Amino acid sequence: MEDLLKAARTVDRRPDAKENYLTAIDRTSEPLRSTLNGTFDGSTQVPIPSTAALVFGRPRTAKKVLDVLRAEPGPAQLIASLSALLDPTGLDNDFKISSPGPLQAKIINTVLTSIVPNFWSSSDREIRDLLISSLSTVSAISAILSSIQGLIIQLEAKRESQDTAKCSDLISVLSEVLKRDSSIHSIWTSLRTSSPSAVQLDLVWKQFANIIGSGKVLSVVAEAEDALPDTSLDKQHRWLAAGSEYAGWLGRSIAYFAIKEHVSKDVSTSQALSQLLTRALTIGHALPFITALHTTLLRHAAEPVSTTGTSLRYTAQYLPAHSKRAFLEHTLRWLATLLSHHDTDHIVSASSAQDVSAAAYLLDVLVADDETLRRHLMTFSTDPATSSSFPFTIRRAKLAVISRKEDDALHTVFEDVLRNFSDPLFIKHAPTMQQESMAQTLLVAAGYIHRATPVGLLTLVRASGHMQGVSNRLDASNTRARWLGMIVGTALSGLVDKEGMTMNFGTDDMRTVEAHWYLDLIKVDDYLGSHEALLKLTKQDAVARRPRQKHDKRITSLPVIDGKPTFGPLRPPQAPVQTEVEGAKVTEILDSSSDADNDLKPYAKPDSDPEDSDEDATLVNRNKTRPPVYIRDLMTMLRDTENHGPFTLGLQHAGSLIRRKTGFGKEVSDHAEEVARIFCSLQDPFDTDDFDELKLQALIAIVMSSPTTIAPWLGRQAFVGEYSIAQRCVMLTALGLSGRELAGLKEPDELNPVSSKPSFPSKQLPSHLHSIYTPSTRRLEAAHTSLEKSLIAPLALQAADQSTAHLNAVKVRTFSSRMETARTKRKAPPNGLAKIFAQCYFTPLVRSYQQDIAAYGSGSLWVSASFLLVTLVKTLALLLHASGPATLTLRDVTENFWQMLLALRVQASGDNAVLEAVLFGFLTLLEVNANKQQLAMEFSKQLMETRDWVDMVFERTGASGFVDQEGTGEEAKVRTLAAGVLVRAGEIMEASRAAFMGGMSDF
Repeated sequence: MEDLLKAARTVDRRPDAKENYLTAIDRTSEPLRSTLNGTFDGSTQVPIPSTAALVFGRPRTAKKVLDVLRAEPGPAQLIASLSALLDPTGLDNDFKISSPGPLQAKIINTVLTSIVPNFWSSSDREIRDLLISSLSTVSAISAILSSIQGLIIQLEAKRESQDTAKCSDLISVLSEVLKRDSSIHSIWTSLRTSSPSAVQLDLVWKQFANIIGSGKVLSVVAEAEDALPDTSLDKQHRWLAAGSEYAGWLGRSIAYFAIKEHVSKDVSTSQALSQLLTRALTIGHALPFITALHTTLLRHAAEPVSTTGTSLRYTAQYLPAHSKRAFLEHTLRWLATLLSHHDTDHIVSASSAQDVSAAAYLLDVLVADDETLRRHLMTFSTDPATSSSFPFTIRRAKLAVISRKEDDALHTVFEDVLRNFSDPLFIKHAPTMQQESMAQTLLVAAGYIHRATPVGLLTLVRASGHMQGVSNRLDASNTRARWLGMIVGTALSGLVDKEGMTMNFGTDDMRTVEAHWYLDLIKVDDYLGSHEALLKLTKQDAVARRPRQKHDKRITSLPVIDGKPTFGPLRPPQAPVQTEVEGAKVTEILDSSSDADNDLKPYAKPDSDPEDSDEDATLVNRNKTRPPVYIRDLMTMLRDTENHGPFTLGLQHAGSLIRRKTGFGKEVSDHAEEVARIFCSLQDPFDTDDFDELKLQALIAIVMSSPTTIAPWLGRQAFVGEYSIAQRCVMLTALGLSGRELAGLKEPDELNPVSSKPSFPSKQLPSHLHSIYTPSTRRLEAAHTSLEKSLIAPLALQAADQSTAHLNAVKVRTFSSRMETARTKRKAPPNGLAKIFAQCYFTPLVRSYQQDIAAYGSGSLWVSASFLLVTLVKTLALLLHASGPATLTLRDVTENFWQMLLALRVQASGDNAVLEAVLFGFLTLLEVNANKQQLAMEFSKQLMETRDWVDMVFERTGASGFVDQEGTGEEAKVRTLAAGVLVRAGEIMEASRAAFMGGMSDF
């Protein structure tokens, strides 16, 4: 019995006794205090331990803390130990957990391997806050990532519940450590106060910048998320694996760092901030990072005019030259997204001047007193490839900043741009988009110079370079290049020459709306805006990009009546049942004359309504939603993602309603862009039947309502915004099928999923029968397949005819059969696409594609997602074939499309889908150009390159052995298209040779 009551330990409570570090503490005497760490993100509080909260003793040395943590402590002992670590004066020998060292590493390792698995999930907020504060160090973050990597290996080998829980807890700890926007600044502050030397501080901070800024956290947590079960990780901690969310947090944290430290003007802090920013620029999610950085600096600056500029300069002043270039370029990309709604083909509204001035204000603040950034800004204005990757509004903002400098920077920009614009090689080989951007920059810069120093512009224009450039432009074979030369020559002559002596070409293409827009660019005079204007612009963009709440699909409890679950709305309260007759009684009187009513015909049964099938009539919902009658009603119903009925009904009637309203009034034209924007970003929260089909019909209808306005807008919209791949493909499909409908190709082949002019039917077949008797609709792929067969079939017939040349004597066609064929031949419908294809369909798509490739290179979505590129090339080819030889400016379209296809040869060599699309584009291009001799004369170089490359493709696919005997494989299809291109190219070259040789071609 004595052994049962044996004491486990003895505690000496005398005042002179040594303090026992294993004694408990009184947790109720005084709780841990919490203080708000700054006013930036007040939702998170950092615990600060109070010395008065510990009634009994706590560890005095770090070694004793380590012993306690290794001895599996209880909650009270753990609080005492962690409080001692966080108290700056609590431990002897000036130990600090934030300073790297061997003892700190042992403590962190013990906390991660023993304490976190036992206490993190089951403890209260007090212990969790202490753990978060203890692990908010560089060494702890690195150790957490190493532990997660080790657990990933174990989970991939054999998934066990214990490893899954450990990995989830570590990710949760890391998320709690980093989720505050002030966490990076707190780590820097503690590291700077605890590091014994500047060298150690620099080494540790470089390690931290590499971990946080290089994407290591992002990649490790994303890999762990794939290894873990779907339900093991909380949704609130998944932001560490989401690139855009992590980049946004990093941008806000760096902005918080700059706002807190820019007042001190400390060089070492500014260098540390630049190191972190340099690494963050390479994380791969530049737009969310730059957006969060600039918006945070704008919205949380105490003194907007001074603080924003000072914080930006303090952040970027010690960046390397290449990082400054990247930072400026990403800033320009972000400003381009803010001004994207002002970027149109040939019209820039006057309302865009305020937004351009706001963008110019930010650029001026950024490049002020920084010669390196100013040189990069000038380079972005003079380099054709870089300048063309930005919209015109950004080029205006750049020139507004450069023109405000007192030096000759604008003169230098004008001379460099004029030199590129006049270069014969640039005129002959540069894409049209780059030549247009140089012309626009030249005209705007000329206007600024003329307003400042008219004599200076006169000197620049009178130089031989300008006159030679105009002469080179007029000698160019490209119609667009000649036109740009006439525009620039006319505009500059109007500035420097006297009235009556100005240059005037007098052609019709100089009187168009686009020509007047170019000539008015010399009048553009943007000013530097203000902080308030830029802040207003960012708020408008944030409201426009705010995600719409998704429909909550959670099943709520159904009402129960008489012990049985019911469906539909609740039964209304019933009146008391009457059981006795009150008042005079009614007696039935039989009349023999009622037999005469037998001749009356009964009414027919009403239409069946599935909602009336309920046995209880009180449960039927009589408030039925009616189809939309006005476009405003349609927009309201499509935005209602909480109710299934209005959303589905609006979607089903959208296409027919838009087509009915197109010819009546301005209701559709006034809301066309807004309706198109709704359908572009429309999601399906209710799993609606035929959702993609109905959405496509509505988009085609809205394009057909105003093709000259909506088609260019939709072509640009497919390359901007945060749309998915499927949404972008739907936009391209709508453009392709609407263009074919404009060309009159809807009825012969029924490729468009649109019926004829819709009427107002009073009754339709049930849905299960309607789908049987209604002809199926085919998509863009069906159109491509049909056109491909139509292009290849004549070649096959020609080859068969040549193989049976010995039977030509019996191949006789009577005159009467020819007359019968001519009589029954259907007259081709008018081609409305040929007039607007180049301006409204082709140019916006190709220009946006080239701009996206110039901006992002191999990181572009149109490079990484080959399916998008294939859809784009097939759409352009289908539209070109539908437009036909009557296309306006067919030569310019041929040149630009040919150049685009030749540029895709490298990408096509590694992807069969892209290769097939490129060959189909070549075949369509050669088919549409009916004048073979002119094609061979003007595009001889492109023709030879195409023939040599396609010949190589033909030989390669034939030698691979993957072509099956039936000719149905992928390589067989590629080989067939390559053979068609080779035949067409040979015919064109033969026609050119015959024209060159004349009558001697047979010898």
